Parts: sequence; structure tokens; C-alpha cells
Amino acid sequence: MSDGTSVDVTGAIRLKAPPRKAPPRKVPLPPIRDELILFAAAPNEDGTPAWMIQDPVTNRFYRIGWIDFELLVHWADNDVASLVRSVNEQTPLNVTVDDVRQLSKFLADNQLLRLSTPADVAKALARAQGMKRSFFEWLLHNYLFFRLPLVRPQRWLAALQPWLARIHMPLVAGVIGLITLVGMYLVSRQWDVFTHTLVDNMTLTGMMGYAAAMLFAKTLHELGHALVATRYGVRVAHMGVAFLVLLPMLYTDTGESWRLKDSRQRLAIAAAGISVELALAGIATLVWTLAPDGAFRNGMFFLATTSWVLTLAINASPFMRFDGYFIASDLMDLPNLHERSSALARTWMRRSLLGFDEKWPEDFPLPKRRALIGFALFTWLYRLTVFIGIALLVYYFFFKLLGILLMALELVWFIGKPVMKELEVWKKRRAEISTPRRWWLAGIALLAVGVLVFPFSSRVSGYGWFHAQNQQLIHAPFAAQIVSVPTQRQFKTGEVLFVLESSMLSIAQDKSRQMAQARGSQIAGLLGLPDGEAQRQTLNSQKAYFEAEEKMSVDEQARLTLRAPFDGELHDVDHGLAPGVWVKPREPLAILVDRKAWVIEAYIAEADLDRVVVGQAVRARLLSDPMAWTGGHIEAIDVSRTLALPSPMLDASNGGPIATVTEAAREGKERSQVVRDALFRVRIALDEPLPTNQVSTVRVSIEGKTESIASSALRKMASVFIRESGF
Repeated sequence: MSDGTSVDVTGAIRLKAPPRKAPPRKVPLPPIRDELILFAAAPNEDGTPAWMIQDPVTNRFYRIGWIDFELLVHWADNDVASLVRSVNEQTPLNVTVDDVRQLSKFLADNQLLRLSTPADVAKALARAQGMKRSFFEWLLHNYLFFRLPLVRPQRWLAALQPWLARIHMPLVAGVIGLITLVGMYLVSRQWDVFTHTLVDNMTLTGMMGYAAAMLFAKTLHELGHALVATRYGVRVAHMGVAFLVLLPMLYTDTGESWRLKDSRQRLAIAAAGISVELALAGIATLVWTLAPDGAFRNGMFFLATTSWVLTLAINASPFMRFDGYFIASDLMDLPNLHERSSALARTWMRRSLLGFDEKWPEDFPLPKRRALIGFALFTWLYRLTVFIGIALLVYYFFFKLLGILLMALELVWFIGKPVMKELEVWKKRRAEISTPRRWWLAGIALLAVGVLVFPFSSRVSGYGWFHAQNQQLIHAPFAAQIVSVPTQRQFKTGEVLFVLESSMLSIAQDKSRQMAQARGSQIAGLLGLPDGEAQRQTLNSQKAYFEAEEKMSVDEQARLTLRAPFDGELHDVDHGLAPGVWVKPREPLAILVDRKAWVIEAYIAEADLDRVVVGQAVRARLLSDPMAWTGGHIEAIDVSRTLALPSPMLDASNGGPIATVTEAAREGKERSQVVRDALFRVRIALDEPLPTNQVSTVRVSIEGKTESIASSALRKMASVFIRESGF
């Protein structure tokens, strides 16, 4: 080993700056910072050795290859020519002056050189001044993401290692895997209950439960990272809370895992959090299936759902810098996967779209290069979706004015700024674009503008239900006892369907009759009395009151004889109905259907309401038969939005096509399902009946007014602005 290096007690190689000597005739190499650490890393994909440079000040790691390593080892007391000669003489490598210049530039760009002269200090100050952010940029970056360290857990993590070392992890993993499979099987047997529980918990109390479960799950998640990192000798500097767009999330600093030479150990650290959370989800799933109803079962449900969804949808995704990203980087042995794949994608766009003769940032085999370019393009699309979602969350979770400003910042900073930065590069190099390609690009731009402004979109889609034009739900007006049930299915208008009776009404009727008769007897006894006239008026008034009560009871008794309001056929008769059975008020007994005429009631979004009018042509089909379309036309359009669905088959919680939310119970009323979106009912008359004679869910397509994409977007933006202008 040369004089310019020394071995640290940990086994890593510590770089040492060259000793100060009298200036040689030739310009010496710039000195390297004393505190940098150089250690061996996992071999590169082609099998060549690799090393890592650690900057302990910034805790950043830089991967270098064999040539760079040998140049650093022979760096001391050499000028460029001597360094090249020493490396070529003492190693089988063939380095050049360009290799030294590239390494010097890399060290300078990453501030790994010592500031030994006033000129170096001046350059560093100029670089720092150029990188200095404005107050607006500082505020934006700290609003978007910042960390708050809370604990330094290294001491108690190390104390736990002897206890954890006694655990036979393969056996534990097998048992948890078996528990998870059993839990998933039992949940599949109760899937309706599971999904309904998810919908029913979309309340303020339910949201608090999900938040508490997420905090508990994420705490165990981060402990998994910390414990596995400590097991492999990686120092966990601190743990704390990171704020992403003011949304708190726990984090564990395992940045020093890059010191590990074995990629499998780094992979184990990256996957530890996901493994712990999946294990928690599996155990909670099984416990939920076995626990009785109550708070404990709800807690297990919260743990299971939050752990499954957040782990699989967020943490396991390689498209954001969460655990999935680091797992993918280790599996592919590609540190800085996002940056490197994005550089390839930008180069591909410049070469493909603009015809630039640009060199690829890195040399990869063609299949791998294509895979990385595709990964980068999908990552951009994924992040676009995520950032727009975050913008909407910011808009809805803050008061309106601040929400709009923060949403604009999100869209401009994350979407607009990268696009404009790339367009600036295209503008500076526009002279390299050939004339035929310019015409080709201009044609594409005109075509895109035409697609945006040409009013070709006319279809308005919606969901609804197909039912008889005349149908009536038969139910008891109030609590009563069944006297007789129908024995036939076909009924004419006015025929008796059900006969009910109420003993309370009979008692009330008898009481009113007796009280009226008593008042009549009292009136007859007043004949001939000197003051009888005044008493007679009072008694006549009371008699009239009780007679009215008796008549009301008679009328109510008549309402208990349920008759057919039109000609039709009786369906869905409750099989539990029989003489002597009591029924609740408004309890469905059956449904009377007139099968001669059928209609569709469809529901369209508020944004499409201005594009539909009475008389427009409509095509409809059953959801169960996507090929059988039937024509029709609009008969009527509601002027107010629909709050409650007319049939449970339309409710998404019952497998229907329209989403609903659970409305909180009010005083004297039970919880009910309310339509989530602003939908308006459209009544449609069919030219020909659909191929069924049963009530069914349908999809409709209306030939609405044509509208361009641009005008639709502007109209929606204007409506949002008008609606929220009051902030």
C-alpha cells in the first residue's frame, strides 16, 4: 500500500492528504480531504471490483471503479504524468491523462478536495453562493419535505441484539406465512362482511382508528429496518419523523448500509420494514376472522387493512424513494436508479424526437437500456399521478385559499419546472434539429392542438337501472298483524293484496265510540235543566271530537287493506309472511310490477349535465351483456342532484356501479347511504325492450352535444373557481 493511504481500525481505507512539500516544477494534483473513507464494495455487474467513498460530513456515498481506486491509491506526491506512469507500471491497467482529469472533476464537483489555497476557498464560496436558495425556494423545499430527528437508538438497539439472535427466523417466517394463508382463506369466506366493514368505517371515528393503526404499523416497520441494520453492524444514526407535504411519516436513518459489501445484507435491511408490516397484516387478518364483534375486532381490522394497502401500494413501489426503490436498486445493482434511468430516458427522447447525436450517459446492453428507459417513463407517469393526488389532498385538507396556492406550487414545481428545464435544453440545441424533423414535429404539435380544440367528444356515459314504468313497493303503513296474504300473482286495479289489522286501532276505535256514546247519554240527561244549555254545548263539542277520532281509526283500519294501485304482477313476496305475523312500519312485503312498459333511470355526472337535453338519442345495454345494445331517447332530466339511490342494486357497497358514502346517524334517524358524487337522474324511454324481464343494472351512452377537450377543461376549471370563489 502506498504512503498516501492508511488503514482505519474498522478495516476501511482512510484517504490521507499528501504531505506539504515545496512546490515541484510540475503542477501537483489537488489534495484530497483528510476525513474521507474508502472501503471495498460489492463487485460491479460485469465482475470488476468496486469501492465506495464515504463523506462523513454529509454522510454521502460515492461508488467508484478499479481505475479510480488505483488513481486514488497512487494520488499522493504525484503530478498527472507521474500518477499515470505509476499506475500503469504497478497495475495491469492502462490509464490516461483523461482518466485523471475526469476523476479530478468528479472530486471537485462533489467537494471532496481540500481547500488548500485562497483560490480554492474563493471557488468554494462562489459555488456555495451559486447554490444558495432564495427564501421562496427554501420555504418550498422545507414545506415539501423535512426531517425531525427524535431519538438516537443505537445503544438500546445493540442491547436487543443478543435476545433477537436467539430467535430462529426461518421458523418464525414459516409460522407467520401459515398464519397469513389461513387468515386470507377465512377472510375469503367472509368477504362481504370484510368489504362492508371497510365502507362502514369511512367516518371520523373510523379515520382516527386508521390513523392510530397506521402509526402503530409504521413504528414496527421502522423498528424492523433499525434492528436488521444493527444486526449487520450498520450504525443507525437517528430515528424520527419526516414531513412530506406536511404529512408526518416515521423514518430510520440507515444510510450507512452502503458500507456493506454484501448486497444481500443491504437487501435484507431494505426489505425488513415491508416484511414486518406484512407479518403484522397477516396476524391481524387471522385475528379479525376469529375475534368477536367489538372494539378489539375493529382494531384488528384497522391494522390488517392499513398494513396490506400501504405496504403493497406504497412501500413496495419502486417508483418512489421508499423501500421498494432500494430493494429494486439492490436487486439490479444500480445505485441511484431513478437518476440514471431518467438520464437514459432524456437522452432517448432527444435522440428519438429531435434527432440529436447525443452519447448515452452509460453503456448498457440494449435490452437493459430499453428496460431502464421504460422504467423511467413509467416512473414519470406514476409521479405525475401521485403529485396531482397530493395537490388535491392539499386542496381539500387546507382552507381554500391556502389549498389553491399549495396545489399550484405542487403542479408548478414538480410538473412544470422539470418540463420547462428540458424544453430549455431543446431550445438551446434547436440548430441541431434537421428541417424534415422540424416539419414533422410541427405537424405533431398542430395535431395535438387540433385534438384539444376540435369539438369531437359527444358521448356522455352513465349507469342506471332498468325497471318497469309502473312498479310499487308494497308495505305496511304502520305496525300491524297480517290477516291474509295473497295466493295469486296477477292483480287488477283495486284488488286486495294484503289484509292487516291492528289491535291498538280497534281498541282506540272502541274507546272513541264509547266516549261518544257516553257524551250523547249525558246530553240527553240535560233536558229540562235550567243550566243545561251551557253544558250541552261543551258535551256536543266533546262528542264531535270522539266521533272524529272514531272515524280516523276507521280510516286507518281501511289503510290496512292493501290494494293494487294498477294492473300488475306481484313479486318478491316475503316467504316468512303468514296470518298472525306482525310486520314493522314501512317493512317491504312485496313489489307490484306492470310488465307492459319498461324504462331506464340513469345517472350522469354534473359536468355532463349541460350536454344533454330531452329528446336526445340514447343507447343502453345490460351490465351483464356488453354486446346487446338497445336504442331509446331522453324523456326527462332532474333539476336537482340525486342523494339517495332508488335501489340497493345500484349501490357500490352491494356490488353496484355507483359509489356511496355512509351518512352519520342523526337524531331519530338511522345511518344511511348517500351518493358520493354529484349525479343527476335522467329518465329514458326505450324503443325496444332489453332482453330481460327482470330489474337489472345498465350502462347508457347518450349522444350529447359535441365539446372539445380544451373547452371541457376550461369549463370545469371555471366552475371550480366560481364554486370556491368564496374560499
